[in-house]
Amino acid sequence: MISHEHKCIFIHIPKTAGTSILSFFYPNITFKTGKPDYDRLFGWCPERRIHMQHATSKTLLETGLISQEVWNTYFKFTFVRNPWDKSYSDYIWMQKFAGVKGSFKNYIEKEKEFKSILTDNSNHSYLGDHLMPQSEFFDLDGKYALDYVGRFENFSQDISTIMKKLDIAQDFNKYENKGTRKSDYSLFYKNSDKRRVDRKYKVDIENFNYTFEDNRKGIQLLKRLI
Repeated sequence: MISHEHKCIFIHIPKTAGTSILSFFYPNITFKTGKPDYDRLFGWCPERRIHMQHATSKTLLETGLISQEVWNTYFKFTFVRNPWDKSYSDYIWMQKFAGVKGSFKNYIEKEKEFKSILTDNSNHSYLGDHLMPQSEFFDLDGKYALDYVGRFENFSQDISTIMKKLDIAQDFNKYENKGTRKSDYSLFYKNSDKRRVDRKYKVDIENFNYTFEDNRKGIQLLKRLI
């Protein structure tokens, strides 16, 4: 997403409160539109086969969606999220809103029921960008080229800092939806599924110093030790 009014670029990693941020900058935006919005960098771009709001820094520059001059002068920010929490949230979201039902294993490994929607980028149904490592969204030649990386877990404070940097006085609170609240994701995980996330997002876990906060206890823990 880009705002020329506020001279900022938001690298929207899926399931990191991006909808709240988009709604703040563009209250009238329609999330289910099939038309690409090149002025705000939102929607499915059929030529590039990407959802522009989820484009990586590298893609934005290499495909010409953003010029190098704009990239160099605008304030650039993003939010990251605990990989186990993010994966759990996205898995639930994908079943509810994309209508794809299947195991977490099939989701995280892009298999069976999830294979088409996570690997076929020929049309706007593609959701494979949801499973990309978060680090890839703002990596440019091995460097993280953003001005601010906020954390989903510290959303209220970090978005307040960003608003101050952009000299925006408007209150963000009313745009913050319940999706920014922390979930007790550990209760969902079997150890085998936890290890799948460990492997897939090893770079994010290390780069952002995330840990698995295990609140499983008693019989609940025993059921998950598989």
